[in-house]
Amino acid sequence: MVLPLALLAALPTRADDRPAPVAQGIDLPAQSLASTLREMAARYRLQIVFSPEDVHGLHSPALQGRFTVPEAMSRLLAGSPLTYAFDGRDTVVLKRSRPRQVETHPPAAAGGELEEIIVTSERRQASLQKTSIALTAFQEHDLERHRIANVMDLAGIVPSLSVIPFTGSKAAPILFIRGMGGTDTQTTKENAAGIYMDGIPIGRGTGLAADIVDLERVEVLRGPQGTLYGRNTTAGAINFIRRQPGPDFTFEQRLSAGNLGLLGGQTRVNVPLGEQLFARFAYTRSVRDGWVRNTNDTLANQIDFNREDREAARLALRLQVGDRLTADYSLDSSRLRYGNTFYQIIGGPQTYSGRQEQTAAVKGLQPSVADIHGENLTLTLTLGGGAVLKSISARRTLDSVIDQNYIDLFVQRATPRQSQLSQEFQLVGDALEQRLAYVLGLFYFRERSEEWVDSRFSDTLADTWQVNSIAASRAIFGQFSWTPPILENRLRLTVGARHTADSREAQKHFIRNDFGTESGGTVTGARKSFRQFNPAITVDYAFNEKVSGYLRLTTGYRAGGFNIRSSPAEFARGFAPESVHAHEIGLKSELLERRLRLNLAAFSNHYSDLQVDQVRVPAFFTDTVNAARARVDGIEAELAANLTDALSLNLFYSRLRGRYLSYTDGGTDLSTIKKMPNTPAHQGQIGIQYKPGWSGLGETILDLSYRWQGNFYSGPNAYTFTKGYGTWNGRLQLAKLRLPQGRMRIAAWVRNLTDRGYILATNNLGFLSAQYGEPRTAGMDLTYEY
Repeated sequence: MVLPLALLAALPTRADDRPAPVAQGIDLPAQSLASTLREMAARYRLQIVFSPEDVHGLHSPALQGRFTVPEAMSRLLAGSPLTYAFDGRDTVVLKRSRPRQVETHPPAAAGGELEEIIVTSERRQASLQKTSIALTAFQEHDLERHRIANVMDLAGIVPSLSVIPFTGSKAAPILFIRGMGGTDTQTTKENAAGIYMDGIPIGRGTGLAADIVDLERVEVLRGPQGTLYGRNTTAGAINFIRRQPGPDFTFEQRLSAGNLGLLGGQTRVNVPLGEQLFARFAYTRSVRDGWVRNTNDTLANQIDFNREDREAARLALRLQVGDRLTADYSLDSSRLRYGNTFYQIIGGPQTYSGRQEQTAAVKGLQPSVADIHGENLTLTLTLGGGAVLKSISARRTLDSVIDQNYIDLFVQRATPRQSQLSQEFQLVGDALEQRLAYVLGLFYFRERSEEWVDSRFSDTLADTWQVNSIAASRAIFGQFSWTPPILENRLRLTVGARHTADSREAQKHFIRNDFGTESGGTVTGARKSFRQFNPAITVDYAFNEKVSGYLRLTTGYRAGGFNIRSSPAEFARGFAPESVHAHEIGLKSELLERRLRLNLAAFSNHYSDLQVDQVRVPAFFTDTVNAARARVDGIEAELAANLTDALSLNLFYSRLRGRYLSYTDGGTDLSTIKKMPNTPAHQGQIGIQYKPGWSGLGETILDLSYRWQGNFYSGPNAYTFTKGYGTWNGRLQLAKLRLPQGRMRIAAWVRNLTDRGYILATNNLGFLSAQYGEPRTAGMDLTYEY
């Protein structure tokens, strides 16, 4: 029940007479503070007393998890001019901590404490600093500042993470975390880093470069996540979390323009359809010219290399059924039409010096396209005792056509298609007077895929085949965290385990083969099944309220499968799962009255039966073999600091040392000559943000950053050596511009400020070739909010 301020005079003030700290499970969206207070009053069966004038114009953050009343109120009122006090066991009174003033201009930006970051990496809402995982989180303002809309946009801004476009498709990122990943993207081969959208696993890498609209947060978990996230997370996991509908009407429109013909726009609308039914719609579209011109004007339907046409839309509905059940349903669609990546020759008589920005492309380049569609239904039910039962049901499809020109030596067309169904149940709660926190779950995943590929050197020299596959995965998992009644409750012990059963069946039809003995019409197929048990143990200790340390012993598992680019014998043989045992020690701290945040991690990952891709001749023939045992050691540091009220600093640094302990191919140990790909010894970023204060129009914010990484190898062979590089990036924003209705902000940004030519990947496609990074790009964003 919510009471008006007029009743305050009749209420005695006894701030110490507060209720026992009983936590309740709640799931509230970001919305007006008044709406949140009303829902809290009903959920906790409280009277919450406040003045409508005091809360007018104030908004509360999303609140999800289990909280006592004091914990919930502290989170809701953080940064606001309001305080709260208990009056008896069932009444909470809100008051202003300072009088309301008539503002002739907005107040100056405050330095002070760093903003608290809330994450859901362990299936419940918690502070980043209280989560014993090496984790980088980007909140909504970070996403806008870094222009993050897909996996590719994370390049260079996360410790120990490397991401580049796949050689065969700009729409498929090659993703490595802590030196582990895969150099190929296939429909019958799993990734080493799991990608999730609102907790839903994304089965295939193709299409991950397409935009994800209406993002609220991105969480990057480094290191094996075999317990809560399951298979195919031997390197780590990335979760893209989208905004959910709320009870307030909001509108946002963004327009963008820049060099290379960049034009774009994004619209986001939230509409309440009733007291318990809310809707949210988002749409984005952007086009940009390719920066390597294709001058071929004799072939039809040509496109420049690296051209992009992006489009994405999402419709979300939220229905609140009483106080305990919430139903979230969404439909989303993304489309990426593009000119593929360009590889230029850097070795041999045709070597081009520097970054090439034009090519005759005698064999031409046609447009590629990736279409992704999805729908999901999430039901969240609060049970007795505050436990939360969640059901996540999802269906996704991928339909893609990929055209690539490999240094004008040969061209390739591929049509990967995939559909997937997934279902997960989670039970999250507490027991033993909140000393035991638990997560229990069941998981099911099924997919069908097909992929047709035609590689053509000439009309008389080609290789054509098609692969059809069916895969399924089932798992049961649990994690328990116990705080024993010793050491002033500073110690927490966490154990978890997951049992997974996977199966995959695939068939390859050799339609045409002018390179080997297999005649057209050869068909080969096989079926594989795998079972895996992955335990994990974490011990964390709070030295004080602001400094804690942890020790993690975790395991991970990547399912086996089939290499679609292999010969009949190698395809049928397939490859087995890989596994990892990881040790990690970390420190999380907030110092100097929370003006400085320093998080450190040191780790050692030990891989067995490592899946490695061996390039054959010609270069589009590859085999995947469990050839290796490997070890990756590293350290990571992330620092954020408010140096003054106007100046802040952000930096990260990671150091990796990866090596093969064995690497057997064809009966020969090659560990002394093979290289671990995409494992730079050094990587980092340093950035400053300067807020000089309010002008007559609004708030000025200047960001400047430098990103770098050391030398690395793009593949396991020495000839893929790639020189390290660094780039400058900047952004100038004028924010919170007051209008008669709503507010506006304007930002100018630039990437690769000095227009440095640098190489992202090196390969042998018949000649030594390289994929260069983007030239300098710059533009402006104008955003209106209501």
